[in-house]
Amino acid sequence: MTALTPGLRVKAVFAPAVWAADNQADLDLGSLTPAVLDNGRVLITGKRGTAYLLHAPALGGVGGQIAEARTCPAYGGPAHAGTTVYLPCRSGTAAVSVAGDRIRVLWRGPGGAAGSPVVGGGAVWVTDWASGRLYALDQGTGKVLQRLTVGDLPHFASPTLSGDLALVGTMTGVVAVISGTR
Repeated sequence: MTALTPGLRVKAVFAPAVWAADNQADLDLGSLTPAVLDNGRVLITGKRGTAYLLHAPALGGVGGQIAEARTCPAYGGPAHAGTTVYLPCRSGTAAVSVAGDRIRVLWRGPGGAAGSPVVGGGAVWVTDWASGRLYALDQGTGKVLQRLTVGDLPHFASPTLSGDLALVGTMTGVVAVISGTR
């Protein structure tokens, strides 16, 4: 992971101490966008399933993470609210706390709900492309609040929230769902 200045010069870098083995086995961090948090921290994970908590301004260099913990192999883009990061894990969404500079898995959602999540209205919204479903999960517990079949979804479908609507692009158009969680 590399942080650049506005002039595109290298500002800071991070790589896990096992980066060479990860690179050789295609277990790198490149499968997930980093979660840049409001508290000056960054959470990154990838195909190996080990999450790293970093100090945003400095990143830490090779092996310079604040904390690391096994979370899940993740692909796509995470969402966050405060110090909780919602990861699009291959096995379903996971809520991960980074409070107190510790990484701790809080809950795991339904197995197929593995799309890139978004947070709004007290819920984590996530798709299951294989079943064509949209889920609204409770932010604190991961409990299913709503489960709706919306149609044939592209592989990395992610909902968009606008007011009281959750919008999902399908293979045939856009489905708008009125949120019952607000």
